[in-house]
Amino acid sequence: MTKTTRFNSWLLGLGAILVVLAMINLNTGTMALGPAAVWQWLTGRGTATQTLVLLNFRLPRIVLAIIVGWALALAGNVLQTVTHNPIADPSLIGINTGAGLAVMLLIIYAGTSTSLGLAMPLVALGGAWVSTGLIFALSYHPQRGLLTNRLLLIGVALSGCFSALMVLMTLKLSPDNYQFVMNWLAGSLWGTDWSYIGWALPWLLVGSGIILFRIPVLAAFTLGDSAAQSLGVNLKRQQLLLVSVAAMLAGVSVAISGGISFVGLITPNLARRLVGSRPRYQLPLAGVLGSCLLLAADTLGKLITTTTELPVGVLVALIGAPYFIYLLIHGTD
Repeated sequence: MTKTTRFNSWLLGLGAILVVLAMINLNTGTMALGPAAVWQWLTGRGTATQTLVLLNFRLPRIVLAIIVGWALALAGNVLQTVTHNPIADPSLIGINTGAGLAVMLLIIYAGTSTSLGLAMPLVALGGAWVSTGLIFALSYHPQRGLLTNRLLLIGVALSGCFSALMVLMTLKLSPDNYQFVMNWLAGSLWGTDWSYIGWALPWLLVGSGIILFRIPVLAAFTLGDSAAQSLGVNLKRQQLLLVSVAAMLAGVSVAISGGISFVGLITPNLARRLVGSRPRYQLPLAGVLGSCLLLAADTLGKLITTTTELPVGVLVALIGAPYFIYLLIHGTD
């Protein structure tokens, strides 16, 4: 079986899984709606109550899980390729904690979380970009360009620093806002509203388009920095561009879904095992895997409990943490 055939087979299979997960998710929630009711709504014969529940609550959550999973997977894949580190993940370079710190500052000084509207994802995105810019500044060498090993180490250090600041700042939060921030940081898919999805989608489409058009450059990076330079790749410029776009994808995702970790770690490695390391196959397959992983975690969380919201970030972490340890012990080959 050729790589193209294998890639097409996995893509079709994962697409079918995504559809099945979406249908299960539509049927699951606090208000019981069976498959017959969902089918009735899908065929245009639904009641006003069915339309309210499915169109305004459940469908936006499904779309959110799909686009966030895709974006986080692409961001992780780019970081792993550019840094030549198979355990790189957007959460490791301080994006989640930078966004979380910005959100906490906004809530402390601007009011309650429920009255902030679209200001909160914008501030979260700004916090993610500021933290990434700081990491860039500390990791960039005028002659040698972006020092990838230093980038990861500085990202871990700053992430710990931001986390410590957030712990100190929780003393100024009211109980309700404290609970919201904790759920947001745990990855709660909070932005389940069409307005938030409409805000985030252009950013994610532009970022995904830039990365997909840079697949030949990413393919050169897989050969090593020296080989990429010999092929005419401007390392400094492409590293800066690709990591900036990866930070944008991760920052927008965190802004509307909370601090979800490990999606960008797990999916590129799984895609690499399934179809190899060529970006033209690995990158889109990792994206679809990310969508499946996040939607599966959300669906499982709703099946476990229909009375309270179980953050998807918790379920993904339960899968991702052991896999991370496995990669550290056994490697990625």
